[in-house]
Amino acid sequence: MNVIGKGGWGFLSLLVVLPLAAGGSAQDPDLGSPMPRARATLDELVQDGKALGLVAVVTRKGHVVLEYVNGKRSSSSEEALTIDSIFRIYSMSKPITAVAALTFLDEGRFELDDPIADYLPELAALKVRGEGDEATVAARTMSVRDVFCHTTGWSYDTPWEAEARRLGNSNPDLAARVEALGSLPLEFQPGTRWRYGISSDVLGRLVEVLADKPLDQVFHDRIFKPLGMGDTGFVVPEQELPRLAQLSVMVGGKLKPSGRGAAIPPGSAPAFLSGGGGLYSTVGDYLLFLNMLRSGGALHGVRILNASTVELMTRDHLGDRPGEVLLAGRGYGLGVAVVTKRNRMLGKEGTWSWGGAAGTSFWVDPANDVIAVFMNQTWLDMGPRMRFQFAAAADIANWTDRDPEETEDD
Repeated sequence: MNVIGKGGWGFLSLLVVLPLAAGGSAQDPDLGSPMPRARATLDELVQDGKALGLVAVVTRKGHVVLEYVNGKRSSSSEEALTIDSIFRIYSMSKPITAVAALTFLDEGRFELDDPIADYLPELAALKVRGEGDEATVAARTMSVRDVFCHTTGWSYDTPWEAEARRLGNSNPDLAARVEALGSLPLEFQPGTRWRYGISSDVLGRLVEVLADKPLDQVFHDRIFKPLGMGDTGFVVPEQELPRLAQLSVMVGGKLKPSGRGAAIPPGSAPAFLSGGGGLYSTVGDYLLFLNMLRSGGALHGVRILNASTVELMTRDHLGDRPGEVLLAGRGYGLGVAVVTKRNRMLGKEGTWSWGGAAGTSFWVDPANDVIAVFMNQTWLDMGPRMRFQFAAAADIANWTDRDPEETEDD
């Protein structure tokens, strides 16, 4: 089990590529505004009690144009949040799992349109739930691409943990949960629609089978160690717990500590390694990961993915297939949402992004060469991250308005 804090990397490794500007101002005057709207919005969120504490970093053309830290790490103390604070990133784990899987695509170990059952034979006889009380019907062949793209027929309502327990696993790990899926009906035929859910976790199991190693070890060997992401992992060891931000929940308009996840303390190794939502990380580590992708799959002289594979990951694979409101009109690539038609709030066409259940988010805008990472810890409260994104979009529009070559009609 790889754990956070090993190797002495963390946020300082970011300075090699992105030296931070004092006070969050842009280093290069040609970059324009130091994002006053975004900064003011973040201040308001903390001052008004909408967030216990926030960390945000925005870069343009490899330079930091906003570095923001404000608020407390915990409601029970006055200890300030810091730039290297550790956050539960939940579904921001999904792009990391996708990248781990894509390293095997680069090695020729699978093709996207291969049946997933070629690698996970326990999924060879999947069925689809019929209408009403009708008997299940045979499923279309589920591909590896379906697992990447959440077009499998599984969702977060799929009772795979309960089924694994019914089959005799009292504390089911990833392998036991995927085995249980073989006896559960799908909600729809694979490849016909998009529905968010446990598909990224199944992708994590594919990674384990291809590597013949547990998921955390694959992440460490193929991504975290090469990039210097020493503060990202499934476990926060005891000596690093003072850096962990408190998970809160909004109750009656006030933030209170959340007991979610208390059964598995941050310092304990989970039996279930969730590639869909189990990681802890920092803004600095996640920027290293995103900069690797921004740079075509390589960083610090170390290549993680082929440039063509990064392009494949960050383009839409859904087309006109129906999705859910969560996509907000975007398409979906291999582990990230993709803007397919320019939207002032979502970004230019080609912008790719995702977020986490505790209000974290990121986006990468290749057209403007902008990367943003936002860290919050309020369970299922997306309001702060949306307000930040709206304000940041206004600041970014101000830059492009100053540059005639980048200005375009809405």
